[in-house]
Amino acid sequence: MKTNLPASIQKIVTQLSKAQNVDNELVAEIISTIKLTEEELSAYIYFQHPKNESYGRRLIVDKGNFKILLMSWAVGDFTAIHNHGYTEWGGVYFFGEATHRLYETTDNELIITQKDNFHKGQFVPVCGNLTHLMGNSGTENFTTLHIYGSNIRQKDISENAKVYLPEFNKTVTTMGSAYLNMDKSLVLSEIPLLHVSEAVFTDYINLVRPFYERNNLSL
Repeated sequence: MKTNLPASIQKIVTQLSKAQNVDNELVAEIISTIKLTEEELSAYIYFQHPKNESYGRRLIVDKGNFKILLMSWAVGDFTAIHNHGYTEWGGVYFFGEATHRLYETTDNELIITQKDNFHKGQFVPVCGNLTHLMGNSGTENFTTLHIYGSNIRQKDISENAKVYLPEFNKTVTTMGSAYLNMDKSLVLSEIPLLHVSEAVFTDYINLVRPFYERNNLSL
């Protein structure tokens, strides 16, 4: 991995590092002033990730209270349903068209509140309790740039992420990754899953099925 940061990432790091209290509005403002390209971030693209990892995940920089990563989405790659742990602010910049689901937990039930796509050039804010799923149900590979930060914590800001796995009827807490069927070494704890309706379950399974098929795993 390169030791010298791409110029666009260095600009983001510099502006975030000198800010006193960061929020999503400031992050969006910073991103709007910087030209981001996949070409400049090519050293971090990871489409050839192990097939048992459900998307590519590469850390670009970790400054303690914030980190920046590049996620790579080959066709069929998806996250599990997840939130972002201790993250207080941040966002995702899209270099391609991503399928997205937004969820809420209400009365011990996991429900879908929004079905949509995110588009190339779009920047979407993120916070810790944002519960969602995203991935590539299209025909072309793409990447996304992720920023996660905190004004309180000075390390491990992605830790304590909750990952909901309807296919296994459980919720796991992780160190930040949101892989489908993830390795046990990444799991901090697990509990039974909240109630999931048949409609929510079917929608989810239809999206993540390519991962299970390429790993010869039954659903």
